[in-house]
Amino acid sequence: MFSNSRVTRRQVLQLIGASAGGAAVMNTMTAWGHMPVAAQTTPPKLDGNGNGTKVIVLGAGPGGCPAAWELVKLGYDVTVIEARDRLGGHAFTVRGGSRHTEYGKGEEVCTWDEGLWFDAGPSRIPFYHQGFFHYAKEFNIPLIDHKNLNLNAWVYMEDVAGPLNAKRMRLHEMQADMAGYTSELLAKAINTDQLDSPLTAEEDDMLIDYLINWGMISARDLTYRGTDTRGYDVLPDTQSPGKIGTPPSLSDWLPVASAALQWQGGYLSATAAFDWQTTLVKPKEGVGQLYEEGFKQALGERVHLNCKVNEIRQSDDGVRIVYEDTTSGEVQEITGDYCLCNIPLSVLLRIPSDFSSDMKAAIQGVPYDMAIRMGVGYKRRFWEEDDQIYGGQSFTNLPELSILGYPDNDYHAQKGVLLNAYAWGTDAAHLSTFSYQERIDRILDMGVKIHPQMKEEYESGFSVAWHLEPYSLGAWPNYNERSRTQFFPRLQEPDGRVYLVGEHLSYVNAWIEGAVQSAWLQVEKLHSRVMQG
Repeated sequence: MFSNSRVTRRQVLQLIGASAGGAAVMNTMTAWGHMPVAAQTTPPKLDGNGNGTKVIVLGAGPGGCPAAWELVKLGYDVTVIEARDRLGGHAFTVRGGSRHTEYGKGEEVCTWDEGLWFDAGPSRIPFYHQGFFHYAKEFNIPLIDHKNLNLNAWVYMEDVAGPLNAKRMRLHEMQADMAGYTSELLAKAINTDQLDSPLTAEEDDMLIDYLINWGMISARDLTYRGTDTRGYDVLPDTQSPGKIGTPPSLSDWLPVASAALQWQGGYLSATAAFDWQTTLVKPKEGVGQLYEEGFKQALGERVHLNCKVNEIRQSDDGVRIVYEDTTSGEVQEITGDYCLCNIPLSVLLRIPSDFSSDMKAAIQGVPYDMAIRMGVGYKRRFWEEDDQIYGGQSFTNLPELSILGYPDNDYHAQKGVLLNAYAWGTDAAHLSTFSYQERIDRILDMGVKIHPQMKEEYESGFSVAWHLEPYSLGAWPNYNERSRTQFFPRLQEPDGRVYLVGEHLSYVNAWIEGAVQSAWLQVEKLHSRVMQG
């Protein structure tokens, strides 16, 4: 494992970080554009008044809603055109009575009891996403913790070498054992002078002391044998100190741990990344609550739902939007001075428009990822009653299922809803080919390997394939280095009298925060233009 030379301090830190999967994940997340911290934490402080300048906002999603609201507060005459029957866009909290349509699948209606819900889109808010917190506070939306990582949840890997293949294990068992064995190897290497680092003897001793405590290894022989950190086979009580579980060997764990940390682009290891660590939050009744209650009440009759945009036209004097009322089939027009467009690029490229050739090229140049999320309602919260799992996620390498997400709300209620599948890429593409019910049946067949109670307790399910949803046609923009360099700057600038908004204008990619930041950016640009006459 080690050469005959000594490692540097940097290499020691890399070894420790690698055992938790953090180093690779941080690099990956940065490459995806997820990592930069949003610099702006409140809307821009702008002087002057719009004095009734008419702005048409297309799309009441996470970018359109804050853009419209900030313009209203600045004295603009704002009209919001939204194709769906709700506000929020990708922020979709599914409840009993919720409806959803996909290309080729028809309409899906949720039948869960009142009070049950799951987020089919964004479901968690990192601690530094201050734009979201700003509006949650402004609209008095109560927040609860979101447990992104629960070490008492399950890890289950198939088609791996060794005796742990297709065997569910607690996540705290894997984490404790891998930390212990990694520490044992490193501590013994230091103790036998096999490192190539210029660490002093005193620093060697301090590092070994750290590894003894961090890795739960014996101070006597630097060996990992398992401690209560990995959990108990028998819990302690008044009659017994309990029985600590015997850890599988490192050679048994390595295939499972490697598969778990690599699956779906390192999803499990990403729980240590900057934007997925504690503290994460969400509104008490789902992320959609911010839009269903907060922005809906604030914007009031300015929002026109069930109105699908057919054309986006503009001239030197103003903008003209042609839209269809999908409930009546009536085609109407609305004119204004400016337009803020929150329509995803994947949909916008299909709408006839007067955009310039370079703007059209930028819109067409950013593909969107495929993703599907499925919520399944159960008659009994067996994950709490039988497995003592309260919130968090279980991780698998089962194709299409990937993770199971447990509700953070209403512990010990009779019924509950699991995020029963969250897949993206080719797995999402394959799962979405099935009918709504076939998707559920397929996922339950997989899910019983982790929770055998699923089929017996199943009540009903609801899935959303975002790449098949007509007003999204994808889950999030999939920038690469070339497209970010070539198209991103153009998308941030207005095209005539039309300004885009949405997370595709931000480096905080695939998050609500990116959409909020883009709204503030474009409102400031538009208002400065109006104030300059």
